Amino acid sequence: MKLLSPALILLGLYVAAHAQESTPKWEVGLPQPITDGTASEPKPQAESVEFAVLSSRTTRIEVTKAAETSELPPIQGTINVTVQMVADPKLTDPPPPLPALSPDDPAVIARLEELRANYRGSELLFLSATVYDKHRTLLRIYPNGKIDKMVTAWSNLNFNHFSGFSCYRVKEADGRFLDIGLLMGIGNMNTSRMAQGAPAIAELPDLVTAGPAFQVVEGDAESPAMDTLEQIHELYRKEGEKMETAYHARERARAERKAFLLANPPRPEDVTIRFWNRERPQQPQIEEGTR
Repeated sequence: MKLLSPALILLGLYVAAHAQESTPKWEVGLPQPITDGTASEPKPQAESVEFAVLSSRTTRIEVTKAAETSELPPIQGTINVTVQMVADPKLTDPPPPLPALSPDDPAVIARLEELRANYRGSELLFLSATVYDKHRTLLRIYPNGKIDKMVTAWSNLNFNHFSGFSCYRVKEADGRFLDIGLLMGIGNMNTSRMAQGAPAIAELPDLVTAGPAFQVVEGDAESPAMDTLEQIHELYRKEGEKMETAYHARERARAERKAFLLANPPRPEDVTIRFWNRERPQQPQIEEGTR
């Protein structure tokens, strides 16, 4: 591993802190919405089916199910498990899959040409983030999972704000873009509660006055993770306000959901299992002499 020199470490700090004063190397953005705790649209209710029950048997059992989050107690209770034999309800067969588009289709050709011209592909970013007092984050970046290319750095960002999306997009000067899949493991530490004391947190500029900044601690100076550091801090400079707002919205939604479930503990639901003998379609008769 090529260790970074003190001069390069300071350069990394300077570049990030003053990114807004110079032209960035890339245009970094979010190709998808940020999750903000808003509930998803409910799925359409399936059409109810009337079953003619031929026989039925019910058993009472005790069940324990995992709660929605580790902060809530498990879901426990006694349920009815009913097994029924029913008459064939003659359900409609699912539609067949759509035929594959022909490779000669003009729409397919145009889309492939567009991707060849602009799309560089996708990469995975493995990122470990330990947030201290929701104020500073210790980052370990593994580009495409390569341990030998790992870079460790301190950031003046709260990386909880990065937990509302799964990828970001890097667009280069020639118009081509690369999608980066963000695989982030994150933990939060409260230094006032740490028995062994807080780590030596790097001195970094204040986020409000100086903008996003980082300081490299260790790593390979030629690692792609160096570009990643600049990209994610440039992303926060551009989208940070939106990312922070979405984070607080998610936290409010989580707290409201937790309070609701504590006040209204869910009960496990009864289960009904139905079986029937399906009529087989008649095989077409083969005329004599065609075998």
